[in-house]
Amino acid sequence: MRYVKAQGVEEGEFYYFEIDADRIAYRQIVVMDEQQVMTSIAPHFHLNEKAIDFLIDDEWIDKNEFEVLWNKAIEPYRKEWNQAKQQYGPGRRVKGAIVMFYPQGIIIKISDTVFAVANDEEVRSQAKAENLYPGYEIHGTIRAYDEDNFWLVLKDCNMTGEKFSG
Repeated sequence: MRYVKAQGVEEGEFYYFEIDADRIAYRQIVVMDEQQVMTSIAPHFHLNEKAIDFLIDDEWIDKNEFEVLWNKAIEPYRKEWNQAKQQYGPGRRVKGAIVMFYPQGIIIKISDTVFAVANDEEVRSQAKAENLYPGYEIHGTIRAYDEDNFWLVLKDCNMTGEKFSG
């Protein structure tokens, strides 16, 4: 992964990206000012949907600089994340609704404050294409935690073909 700092549209606005070799963003921070920061995790889910185009003023930064900014940006959500880990332990079966597709996988809303990620290829291999849309119910077993993004990591996922009602 590589890390980029880009000037935003507004004065004092900056975008920070973690990107892969194809310039696809995996994590993103948008700093509007000292009080306004958005990230690619809940509740903002602010992630560029296409390859990052570089401009002349953009600069490469090191991973440590990105991680310091990232940890500061997600700190307000850490308490909820720690509570979620206590409530949702590894091995527990959960269900939720597909909310979006990220480079890391399928993002699933388990509750108002708890989200999970499932392996896209694993789910697509057993699901009907017409069910792979936001709002459809998906079940999975918690395998681990993604500490960078505050997501439950699911395995053994299956889909009911129904819209999520819960």
